[in-house]
Amino acid sequence: MRSCEHSRGVSKSHEGVLAVSDSSEPVHPPSLATRYDALYEGSGFGDAPKFYRWIAALADPGRSATVLDVGCGAGGALAAFAEREVPAIGLDFSATALSHAQTALRSSRGSPPRLLRADGTRLPFASNSVDVLLNLGNLEHFADLAAGIREMHRVLALDGRAFVLLPNLFYSGVIWRVLWGGEGPNHHQPIDRFATRSEWQAWLEWGGLRVERTLPYHKGKRWKRLLPRAFAWHFLFQCTRGVPNDGPPPPAPLGRTEPGLDRSIGKAPPSR
Repeated sequence: MRSCEHSRGVSKSHEGVLAVSDSSEPVHPPSLATRYDALYEGSGFGDAPKFYRWIAALADPGRSATVLDVGCGAGGALAAFAEREVPAIGLDFSATALSHAQTALRSSRGSPPRLLRADGTRLPFASNSVDVLLNLGNLEHFADLAAGIREMHRVLALDGRAFVLLPNLFYSGVIWRVLWGGEGPNHHQPIDRFATRSEWQAWLEWGGLRVERTLPYHKGKRWKRLLPRAFAWHFLFQCTRGVPNDGPPPPAPLGRTEPGLDRSIGKAPPSR
């Protein structure tokens, strides 16, 4: 396993969960983590186990690989990798989400997954240290979209792979919402962003993630496979490490943002 050297201090928080301290200003406002703590106290988020098993099968890492799930939530992907006896690392800024993950993963086979409480836009890992990086339905909710992509590029190994799941602006269900109610997409989170497949790809590649292939995801609804790929619910982007673009970012995705939370619009962070 490649070394995951921490660039910031680490201290114990919840039992079995490491909290990463950072003396610099956090990219995500503290109020955003508090909101997600409250959301995880309720219904929380996540997908069916078969979805995470699909991701683990696509990644198919060796047992010595460093696997990092950014925004791991309640640990669904970590459990799927544990079934393959691959001890993935789960990172989230919500202490409540990590507490749920810790409970859910107690019966995992092999070495238990490692859980870290940290900001996804300031990953506590050395550059080029992660073999398989997951960001499944989280990036579109980051306060700083640009910083989130640049950090994934930074920590991804030269021969590593990233799997990024992002929502489609023109999902078939959204089209029905517009036709029948005049309302656009809404995932009911503090920050929501939506874009087409090509628009998301432009953002990922601007930030240094080269898209190798894109797979449609229909959330288990088989009949929707009959529809054109452009109407998929989400797109799964399989990426390798590319070269960041030092120019301005692509046009901002369509979305809803509570005041004061979005820091990425019109801002290009310095290249690494």
